[in-house]
Amino acid sequence: MTFNIALNFEDGVTRFIQCNAGEKVLDAAYRQKVNLPMDCSDGVCGTCKCHCASGEYDLGEDYLDEALSDDEAQARQVLTCQMVPTSDCVIDVPVAAAQCKTALTNTGAQVRQVNLLSDTAIELVVALDEPLAFLPGQYVNIQVPGTPHVRAYSFSSQPGSLEGRFSDP
Repeated sequence: MTFNIALNFEDGVTRFIQCNAGEKVLDAAYRQKVNLPMDCSDGVCGTCKCHCASGEYDLGEDYLDEALSDDEAQARQVLTCQMVPTSDCVIDVPVAAAQCKTALTNTGAQVRQVNLLSDTAIELVVALDEPLAFLPGQYVNIQVPGTPHVRAYSFSSQPGSLEGRFSDP
């Protein structure tokens, strides 16, 4: 069984995804290349907080009150990392759709520095061909041209900059 989920972004854009029975909305969105805001994916930070305008769902009890208070839950605020729909739902997402890129994009860059942060972590400093828009919790897959090797790096720079900084924990 699948449920239809309408994601209404603050800029008026609506994206539709399908959520499998027992699947969390955040996982379903990522599976369908809609990058909803997130950070911890564990119900701890509240970054993925949205409003469920209609539909039925289960939030479980595996989240902190600091991330979602009882009053917020009563007002149909949800954590998409914990929300499991039990019917079709409409969810209001408090960011613009452009910030939640719906597909992979390729951007060119030139490595300017490689900084050793510890025995197991590095920082890449790159000159980007174009500024990147991203949200907390998002990451970038970096591939060296001409090789099949891809590695995920966390953003450590500000969105919109032509200098990108990425760290590898």
